[in-house]
This record gives sequence, structure tokens and C-alpha cells, in this order.
Amino acid sequence: MQVGMRVVRGVDWKWGNQDSGEGNIGTVVEIGRQGSPTTPDKTVVVQWDQGTRTNYRTGFQGAYDLLLYDNAQIGVRHPNIICDCCKKHGIRGMRWKCKICFDYDLCMLCYMNNKHDLAHAFERYETAHSRPRTGLLSTPGTDSGLILGRPVLRSVLVHRVCEIP
Repeated sequence: MQVGMRVVRGVDWKWGNQDSGEGNIGTVVEIGRQGSPTTPDKTVVVQWDQGTRTNYRTGFQGAYDLLLYDNAQIGVRHPNIICDCCKKHGIRGMRWKCKICFDYDLCMLCYMNNKHDLAHAFERYETAHSRPRTGLLSTPGTDSGLILGRPVLRSVLVHRVCEIP
């Protein structure tokens, strides 16, 4: 997780409407540090677009409150890639490539709506020519939290945010 990343509530969310309701977007403004009394390790501070600013768990106490929102540059298109779920040609925004299934790609919308096997690892491509980014997505019941150098994993119980190396 990095400062400036855009996030939405995740599977472990238990904070009511601090984000002004499901679907609202916030920006990571601070990363937790070991020994910090206000922003401990494995937490982040999010500034929600509606004005609220507070801490959320990204692995703290084994919980993940956030999902990474599409942070691709504006206008990014993957011209020769077709989403294997919705069949859109030229995926726009982030592209998610399954590391288990041969030549299987999802657009951001299909990925966020769990349109593929949740146990499969994914690579994230931010541009048509970028190298894949990996991180650990939460498992069923959990939601967010990136671990450097780990494959993006999803499951019915967890869907954690992946961290960018």
C-alpha cells in the first residue's frame, strides 16, 4: 500500500458509514509505522472524498478493511486484451491476469465483482506495457492488505488489497 492509492471498503469492514456509505472512494494519506502510537504498523490513514479521515487495518490483528480501487492512469487501455468474463475488447483501466488459467484476463469491474475462481492468484497490469504487480489480496471474509512480493490471492472469505512492490 502506498500514499496516494485510492481505496474502497473491503470484506472486513466493520466501521459503519465512516466512508459515507458503500462504494465511496478514499485516498491513503499515511502508512502505519512500527512503534507509532497513532498509526501502528499494518494500518493506513484514509481521507475519504466525503471528508472523514481515520485509520484502517491492512493486516493489523489479521484484518483487512480496504480494497484497492482502480489506480490506473486516466485513459489507459489494453488494446489487444479481451475480458474473458464480460467480453469487452480493449480493457480500460487495470487489467487482471489469472496466473492459474491460460490466457485468462479480467477488466477491473469483473475482477472486483469476483467473476472468476476466488482461489486463483492474479497479476495486475496498470498499463498495456507495464510489468505485472503482485500482492496478497485478502481471503474470504477479509479484505485488503498488501504483502510485498506475494501473488495476488482471492477467495470467498477474503479479498485483501494487494501491495505494490
